Amino acid sequence: MHALLLIVLAAPPAQARLPLKTMVLYENGVGYFERRGPVPAGGVAEIPLEPGQLDDALKSLVVVSAQGVASVEFSPPLSAEAARAMAGLPERENQASLSNLCRSLTGVEVEVHRAGGPVVKGRVIEVSEESLSLVDKEGKPVPEPTLLVFGEAGLAKVPLRVIEAVRPTGSQVSLAWSRAVGATALQPERERLVVRGASGGGPVAVGYTTEAPVWRTTYRLVLGKKQQRLQGFALVHNDSDEAWDGVKVTLASGRPTSFLFPLAGPRYGRRELLSPQDGLDTAPQLATREAREHLRGEGEWAGLSMRGTGSGGGGTGSGSIGAGSFGTVGHGAGVSAGLSSTLLEDGPTPLEPAAVSEAGNLFLYSVKEPVVLGARKSALLPIVDSATRAEQVTVLDADGNVFTAVRLENTTPLTLEGGTLSVFADGAYSGETQIDRVKPGEVRVLRHGEDLDLLVSRSQVREEGAPRKAAVTGTEGARLLELTRVDRLVHRVEFTSRAAVPRTVLVQLAAEKYRVVAGGTEDVRSPGQPRFGRLSVAPKSEETVDLVEEGAVVERIAAGQLSSERLTALLARPVPDEVKALLTQVKGEILKAEAATAKLVLLDARVAELQTDLVRTREHLVAVGKVNVPETARKLGEKLLALEETLESLRRERTATAELAVNLRRQLNLQKGAVSAR
Repeated sequence: MHALLLIVLAAPPAQARLPLKTMVLYENGVGYFERRGPVPAGGVAEIPLEPGQLDDALKSLVVVSAQGVASVEFSPPLSAEAARAMAGLPERENQASLSNLCRSLTGVEVEVHRAGGPVVKGRVIEVSEESLSLVDKEGKPVPEPTLLVFGEAGLAKVPLRVIEAVRPTGSQVSLAWSRAVGATALQPERERLVVRGASGGGPVAVGYTTEAPVWRTTYRLVLGKKQQRLQGFALVHNDSDEAWDGVKVTLASGRPTSFLFPLAGPRYGRRELLSPQDGLDTAPQLATREAREHLRGEGEWAGLSMRGTGSGGGGTGSGSIGAGSFGTVGHGAGVSAGLSSTLLEDGPTPLEPAAVSEAGNLFLYSVKEPVVLGARKSALLPIVDSATRAEQVTVLDADGNVFTAVRLENTTPLTLEGGTLSVFADGAYSGETQIDRVKPGEVRVLRHGEDLDLLVSRSQVREEGAPRKAAVTGTEGARLLELTRVDRLVHRVEFTSRAAVPRTVLVQLAAEKYRVVAGGTEDVRSPGQPRFGRLSVAPKSEETVDLVEEGAVVERIAAGQLSSERLTALLARPVPDEVKALLTQVKGEILKAEAATAKLVLLDARVAELQTDLVRTREHLVAVGKVNVPETARKLGEKLLALEETLESLRRERTATAELAVNLRRQLNLQKGAVSAR
């Protein structure tokens, strides 16, 4: 199969790069990069960018120069459709055809290199299908694609099968073809900005933001014999082809809003193609690119839309690319389980921590030493190295599970970003966990393993306290009895310890407004963190502990749900006099309501009885009428009327009693001043 080789102009020599000096990396996957260096008058300096970063850099570019900058130049990206149209190339599905590619060079000055023949120079006329030297089995000529070129030597016919290369001699055509091929490349091309110095020249500083790998934190907590030490590292990635050579790195804990916006590429408005009324024009319409696109039905380009705009919210961690280094530490901190380590007992080698500061809502870690990191490499940069307050504990959760844990108090002046935490204790690796964002002074209880030496069972009993305050609230017709009391939660915990050392156990508690009052102490916690009760367990022992907590409870009981039995039980408990007085009045109203309800039951029974007598009397009256006994019929009629009158009276009394029973509960008509006993 023949191939078409385009020999394009050599790329211009690379410009001197403006050195990268400073960067600030944020938590949501963007970074601020600052470059500084001299740019001579009329000279240029390059800002290298990764594929796709041009739009970000353009919309955030800041240039500072005492002498001024003439311009910041760049090559705008083109969509594949636009690049092919500008180069006159066929559609993507037809580009693999040598014949179609040669036809797109119609009218272009070219050099045609053919196998075993001289170079042909001239303009491409067309690709014809005439017969030259090929014949079929019957001797009939076979049409074959042939490139027709007209030049100084006249008309030349070159069969496509003998062509080795075609070279456009015009630089504009070569550039257009090069851009079209680049726009369709599976591997995107590198991008760049070119800073051109003003007439005076001098130092230039350029800052911009663009996508950057998310930086993450990882910590090591060493519980040594002499002190507890916390070391923190920032994991950063250089995912560019440019090495960092003494770059000042700052890590910011903020998430500034950032989005993608297609700014660099050219955009065109579209106009309708119309002819003058006289049918004439100043130039041949078919010679224009717009006319050719119109005839092919390509009136709109994908480049016209503003697709691709999106929020650059909080990013997730990305894997490192290339080899990784471990900051300035030259030895590993991990040891095999069960092996004693002098390093872990005495504490790790001190690192050079980052300088910390606050800028508005941002917390900044400024890495102490300028960072040297090769292209496509990653590194752990030390940001925290400080003595801290940490304690080995055992956590008992609400389901009775037992975990080894560490109670960490951030005694440093730093805000610790979330990340992984490896714990080393008793000269060995103890486990690992994750930590969320911890401000100075805050406490975290972090589980990192299972405690197999402590067997535990727990149960819970609630004890309702006597009312300390009472009030009748709500609107008339929808009254509520509000009781304020102090309830107790008793957590019975049975321990069997097989450990040779005492255990500090933190029992996880749920209710927010409760406090431990017996059996242990309330552990200090930070806002939003779980509650724990603290107690101690002796080594190799069996014991039962009742951990008691108390908390204020406000119970609101609808009047319709109150009963005299409940109120009698409340009054039997030791309550303040004002509460007793209110509950007594409420009980009186409820007794009235219950009496009305009891009367309603009797009335219902009497109504049912009368309804039965009424039905029986009607039946007797009908039977007497059939045998024609007037006197008996008269007496039965009088009885029927009396029954109906009595039944109607009972029904009215029942309706009034039912309304009274409901209203007594709903309204709780108390004496003035007795609505509240707070």
